[in-house]
Amino acid sequence: MGNQVKTRKKIVVIGAGSASFGLSTLVGIMRTKALHGMELALVDINVDSVNRIKKLAKILNEKWNANIIISATSNRKEVLPGADYIIISIAIDREECWKSDYEIALKYNISHYAENGGPAGFIHSARNISLILPILEDINKLCPNVFLLNFTNPMQRVCTAINKVASIKFVGMCHQIYFGYFILGMAFAKELGINIKEDPRFVWKDEFMDYHFKISDKAMEYFDIKAAGINHFTWMLDVREKKTGRDIYGVLKKKMNDLPPEFEPLTQELFKIFDYIPVAGDCHIAEYLPYTSDLYSETFKKFDIQMYDFKWSYRRRDKMWKDIEMMISGEREVDYLKNARSERAEIIIEHIEKNSNLYESSVNIPNKGCIKNLPDDAIVDVPGVITGNGIIGLAIGDLPKPIAELCNRQLILNDLTVQAVIDGNIKLVYQLFALDPMINNLDTAVNLADEYIKANIKYLPSFQ
Repeated sequence: MGNQVKTRKKIVVIGAGSASFGLSTLVGIMRTKALHGMELALVDINVDSVNRIKKLAKILNEKWNANIIISATSNRKEVLPGADYIIISIAIDREECWKSDYEIALKYNISHYAENGGPAGFIHSARNISLILPILEDINKLCPNVFLLNFTNPMQRVCTAINKVASIKFVGMCHQIYFGYFILGMAFAKELGINIKEDPRFVWKDEFMDYHFKISDKAMEYFDIKAAGINHFTWMLDVREKKTGRDIYGVLKKKMNDLPPEFEPLTQELFKIFDYIPVAGDCHIAEYLPYTSDLYSETFKKFDIQMYDFKWSYRRRDKMWKDIEMMISGEREVDYLKNARSERAEIIIEHIEKNSNLYESSVNIPNKGCIKNLPDDAIVDVPGVITGNGIIGLAIGDLPKPIAELCNRQLILNDLTVQAVIDGNIKLVYQLFALDPMINNLDTAVNLADEYIKANIKYLPSFQ
């Protein structure tokens, strides 16, 4: 019969059994008409979870007339051949490890958010990079022409690993730019008709999340932020009115002085010192700076950094699975999902397919000259354009020198992290801890590195 001509594009979702990520990704794909008629392969090592997501996918497929061929497996090698797009978001024992990472650092007088930066940023990266390296090896062999969309944190270090070991086109996607619009909405609350809550502090609660997105969505209607830097550590470089193109950064800077002092106090303090506004909010920018990490000086409390709420996360996950079960059983209609938020993977895929030249306000990609005073091979977070050939970052020029220096230190730590995990090299871990701005004692650098590796050795094959 000869060679069959491939007519359907194929999307593989690795980590599809995650209730939050898997559901939002699934919904985004299934409701996007431009992706109807494609093939969707759901992959997760948790067979029960991925099969439940598959059941829901088939219901959506029928209800929304998507004509998508759907499969589910725990063996990625079965579905990687022929993949056009891979979406990946994976983690292992996420909350339990996160809590442990935080508590171990406390023993060394380090109080930090413990996700993407600081010493815990290394061990979190080491676990997830160890998971991803075999996947990248399979991708190189089985689908080297694929386009990869990564949602796995720590975004900066995971994407550095992808760039180092895989010869593929990719993007790291993160929604943190919305927090920049939240800051903007708070600053222009009066002009936008927004009522500021009596307690405007960021907290991990459902009602605050709704409040946050309501304000950020409103601000996005009226304003445009050009931000750049590295993931979770970008800075507003240009702010304009959408309708007129008028530069309002000067007005915004004046309005920052009128914000309630308890609203993102670290962000406000950094703005006063560096004259540029960081985008990501206090929780994330604190990860890359030593100013809140000294446990004994209690600066973490002074700036009221809100640690991730693990109990809230468990409740949200449990509720999501209950909702999924109700939709599978028919006790709840699925059409409310048409308006649910997604992580925009479907937007990227749709507009690569259409060669739309769509503007995207935040993408994590290899620098290649976008930011002149950061290394060319670094992963940077910049605005970009989605084309039929992938994503092209916008030329930003130079970051302000002090901000570039803050980013450069983190990029060195990224490179050392990736190489340490690939080689299983504890000496490189000592070196990156000795360079980490949160660590001011060489004994701490060595002892904390050793304790992190020992506590996580079952997740770190290269160190075994």
